[in-house]
Amino acid sequence: MNSNFVLFRATREEKIGDETFKRFNVLATPTVMAIGSDGSEVDWHVGYSPPADKFLEKLEQTVKGIDTFKSLSETYAKKPKNVEVVFKLAQKYDRRYNEKKALELYRQVLAIGPEGKMGTTDYREEKVTYTEYAEFSIGTMKVKSRKSDPEPIKAFIKRHPESKMLKSAYGSLSYYYRARGSKEKTAAFYEDYTSRWPEDPNVLSSYVSRIIRDKDNFDRGIELAEKIKEIMKYNPDPAYMKSLAELCILKEDKDKAEEVYGGTFMEEQVSNLFDNLIDYANFWVGKDTNVESAEEMIDLALKLKPDSDYGVRTAASIYIKLDKLEKALNVFGPEFIKEYMDQPGALSRYAWFWANKEENLESALKAAKKSVELNPSDRTWDTVSLVYTKLKKYSEALKAAEKAVEIADEGVKARYKNRIKKIKKAIEEEKKEKK
Repeated sequence: MNSNFVLFRATREEKIGDETFKRFNVLATPTVMAIGSDGSEVDWHVGYSPPADKFLEKLEQTVKGIDTFKSLSETYAKKPKNVEVVFKLAQKYDRRYNEKKALELYRQVLAIGPEGKMGTTDYREEKVTYTEYAEFSIGTMKVKSRKSDPEPIKAFIKRHPESKMLKSAYGSLSYYYRARGSKEKTAAFYEDYTSRWPEDPNVLSSYVSRIIRDKDNFDRGIELAEKIKEIMKYNPDPAYMKSLAELCILKEDKDKAEEVYGGTFMEEQVSNLFDNLIDYANFWVGKDTNVESAEEMIDLALKLKPDSDYGVRTAASIYIKLDKLEKALNVFGPEFIKEYMDQPGALSRYAWFWANKEENLESALKAAKKSVELNPSDRTWDTVSLVYTKLKKYSEALKAAEKAVEIADEGVKARYKNRIKKIKKAIEEEKKEKK
């Protein structure tokens, strides 16, 4: 981009930034504008959504002069009846929030091709005619305007009952009924809307929002909110649960409100986020890419649950993979284990972890011995044996392994006997090296 443009970033609350926003009537951020050497507007892109490559493609089209505001305007001046050009120019103004100019051009699209036989454009993953898209856009703009007129979008729904844009059209009309319209007409609309898409939480929630606003028809609202809860039972959205709680409070059922949107619910949210952050960090560290983000997320997980044994062990493992041993020791090292010197399970897991990492072995040995002292089981003795093995103290490792075999159940003795074989082999190899 540097080879084609002089790049400039306009920032609000700075004199030159405010002047730039005012001069070019920038109404939303981020907005990328291409300005000619004479100060004229060549093109613009309002908003951003990933992936970055797709956005970069749009900028490259601007660099090449393909479908820019300037090129479309020049073509429109020569071919005002070219429906594709008129439509694309309408979209340019629409995306810039220039409603007056966008409406004018969308209406021209309808006048040029009222039957919808003069070409198609993309709508999400579908193809729709320029005419249909123009009708939909007019309806959406009118219903969302300051004076909010629902009739154009209603007309669109009536004319295009099988449209690929039908659900979006209903969504636009829902914008109107969320705060306007009589209770009777509103109820009729929402009953129709929710019957068409009964498994969509967003659709059901829009009706719930109106019921809460009206403070009426609570039973229907709770029925809808409970259905949303059931649909999303494995991953409940706090916003939806808040609405259900609001309805319960309006019905003077505070206990139910707290049940669905109280401390237990938020603890579950924290726990789910904690697990998701750990999964995310493990995934990217395992792929050896995006590791900075992975580290940030595991740091955040520890802030959510700083006392989680599983969390600190996982974090330490990730830090070690990132070559950050000191950071691993800070979260799961000698200072950490001091708090668990009366818990044999935690001590044994700590010792096992560091033995397998072959780091922090003296602290691991101390923890393993304490674990045996508190709970002299085959597993704790096996952990002691493992730590001694990693320290190359094979005589002590052998004694601990033999102790594990001695007290173990028959079903697991074989595993410990296998460790004894490995230790004896290491002893023999060590003797050969000394010779």
